[in-house]
Amino acid sequence: MATYAIGSVKGDYQSLLKLLETISFDPENDCLWFTGNLVNEGPESLAVLRYVKNLGKKAVTVLGDQELHLLALAEGFAQAEAGDTLDDILNAPDRDELLKWLRRRALVHHDAKLNFTLVHAGIPAEWTFSQALTFAYEVESVFSQGNYAALLENMGQDQSRWHAKLRGWKRLRFITNAYTLMKYCNGQGKLDFNTCGALGTQAEGLVPWYRLPERLTAHLNIIFADDANFDDDVFPGIYPLPTQGKLSALKLSATPESISMPG
Repeated sequence: MATYAIGSVKGDYQSLLKLLETISFDPENDCLWFTGNLVNEGPESLAVLRYVKNLGKKAVTVLGDQELHLLALAEGFAQAEAGDTLDDILNAPDRDELLKWLRRRALVHHDAKLNFTLVHAGIPAEWTFSQALTFAYEVESVFSQGNYAALLENMGQDQSRWHAKLRGWKRLRFITNAYTLMKYCNGQGKLDFNTCGALGTQAEGLVPWYRLPERLTAHLNIIFADDANFDDDVFPGIYPLPTQGKLSALKLSATPESISMPG
């Protein structure tokens, strides 16, 4: 039995199938971890979503910002953006079943036996591992219950720094954005949700979230979607995974092995 982690598929179903063929994925015995953003940009978001959902317990996926965008669109709290390829999901006969399944995905997944933690974007430096799990559960419990639409309606990016006294929607917004949008921050840990370019193109004073000194989860092996091209930045315990079109799989073990599609 093997467990493989895969970056943001973003609706690129054919690339996903090619990668699974490359790693000889066996759904009877192997397990897949997905870093979120299964959908959008690529032409077959519906096929990707159905495929991962149908894997059942053989697949673990965390929520990314594209899943949240899809859920907000479905509830009428967001406008379609240029380049969106989500209509096939929104018009699908199994739309409600798929969206309900998405709402029950986690923001963070940890496997103590494998010694790996899965998120879409990152974990703020000032959170301990216990806090990271607790804060994620606060949001996950809302999304899985009947008042999830109120959270989608109150999403925004007005809070860029964590404070323990945050309450209500501001608290839930920050937690959600940290897990799904964070890439860069300043030296004091203030998150920048707007900077998303490749490493080296960010404004002066900004660093990747995982490079903050005294990060309280530095002992974890963290897997996340490499939406900012961090792949050339080698850092202990940090595993950014390439996204759509250049997908690769990370075989999880004591000595993780990266497997890329040929050609």
